Amino acid sequence: MVQKIKTYFKKKMTFMVVPHDGGSPVQIKTNLFVLHTAVLLCGALLTWATMLMVKDVNYELASLNEQKLKTEMAGILTELDQNRVLLSHMSQVDEKFRKLLKLGDRKQVMIYNSVSGPSEEDGSYFSSLLQENNDELVNKINENLKEATGAVSKQNASFNEISTYLNKQRSILAATPSIWPIKGWITSGFGKRASPLTGEPGRHYGVDIANEVGSPIRATADGMVVYAGWETGYGRVVVIEHGYGFSTRYGHCSVIDVKVGDEVKRGQIISYVGSTGRSTGSHLHYEVRLHGVPVDPEKYLPQVD
Repeated sequence: MVQKIKTYFKKKMTFMVVPHDGGSPVQIKTNLFVLHTAVLLCGALLTWATMLMVKDVNYELASLNEQKLKTEMAGILTELDQNRVLLSHMSQVDEKFRKLLKLGDRKQVMIYNSVSGPSEEDGSYFSSLLQENNDELVNKINENLKEATGAVSKQNASFNEISTYLNKQRSILAATPSIWPIKGWITSGFGKRASPLTGEPGRHYGVDIANEVGSPIRATADGMVVYAGWETGYGRVVVIEHGYGFSTRYGHCSVIDVKVGDEVKRGQIISYVGSTGRSTGSHLHYEVRLHGVPVDPEKYLPQVD
């Protein structure tokens, strides 16, 4: 068998190249061993070149794919950072609510390392995710982040709406008369009555609260002084606008301690009891008006034990 192979490769072969222009033909003599070796060498070189080309193509494709993933991850990290800012804002809003409602402090439900960017753990997670090269997972993360962003925005809008409502309710409460302007007892109520000066029937637009001259008179709600001076019948009087339709009047004062334009708080001293104007003794004539119409002030005075 070996002898046959040796004999086969020793066979001679002649290749003749005949020019078409009439030149002398060229003969190339060789044996099968050289021919086979040349063919194998060419095949090896071609295979090696093909492998290098495929490797370069795969490298380029991998680089492009990695760049794509990095771009997508950068977008995810940016969106994650925005979510953190929103969630941090929600935490601040929550804190405002608790102070507003006097509920005290508590641990935050959502704790984040920082609002300025991703943490080291996030970086290692996304680095491993880049290596996984999983488009489906990337798409899923994107969808989840978008849903989370939408949910956070809706929650934030809800918080703002609640905050606006609570602030309005607090403003209404601050503008509603709710304390006694002076210590004392009611000597004349709201409504029909005979005039203490003439005895003729008439209508009393407030309540008279008796006390000694010089007793402090306090604003019954937050507001602004719109009049402070003398008025026929009332004597020295202070008028305060509280907002939401409420206003109050404090008549027969001996001394006025505020001026027009002053902002006052509930419980602040604004004047002192006297007997100025049409009065039969030291007392405060106290009125509550709603949209300019006098109403019974006793509805806005707390019960005294």
